[in-house]
Amino acid sequence: MHRFYVPNFQQPVLPADEAHHCRHVLRLRDGDTVNIFDGRGHEAQCAIAKITNQAVQLNVLTQTSTPALRCRITLAQAVPKKSMDLIVQKATELGVTAIVPVLSERTIVRIDEDAAKLDRWREIALESCKQCGNNWLPVIEPPRKATEFFANAGKFDLKLIASLQPGAQPLKQILPAQMPASVLVLIGPEGDFTPAEISEARNAGCLPLSLGPLILRAETAAIYTLSILHHELQIRA
Repeated sequence: MHRFYVPNFQQPVLPADEAHHCRHVLRLRDGDTVNIFDGRGHEAQCAIAKITNQAVQLNVLTQTSTPALRCRITLAQAVPKKSMDLIVQKATELGVTAIVPVLSERTIVRIDEDAAKLDRWREIALESCKQCGNNWLPVIEPPRKATEFFANAGKFDLKLIASLQPGAQPLKQILPAQMPASVLVLIGPEGDFTPAEISEARNAGCLPLSLGPLILRAETAAIYTLSILHHELQIRA
């Protein structure tokens, strides 16, 4: 069944871009049934009540709620040269709560004031939610410089930074006996974080996380790490 984003179920009307897709791409008609979600855990089955040139009005038939995953995972990703779109898409599929694009000393792409990229990442997250059935839309925060992020990373039960440095440990050795309710994971850019940035991250409470002996691409490291966290913290009892 076709699935649309409607941020306010009290006014079940498709936003302009969703309405365009409904009318002109899918060619749906009055009486057709669709699913909608609000990005905050709610989903509803609706019937199309009226289609006009300006809007698609819906009648809510049934409504359900999806509880949030038991662990809130925030991905702080140093923006890679080419693969940030893929990382946002896959992180959304893996149920992250938030994504923070980080600008490190070795970040090649400079997007400090590029609002278009931020809008694009938010659109990718939304489309990924539609595709995978995730009713919780992750927050995509504006890009932040690494030093600023480390100084104001916020409170988490567990903070991790993917690392090839000696002393980095696998997740099973790091996880506390009591499962954390919130986790921050930092993934570096091509060339990794600088030694100074790694030191700042560790001073902020981040524990070095080993992803194995091989050097992974930024997108591989992010997807691999989030997959492990999803299995250990969201799926396992």
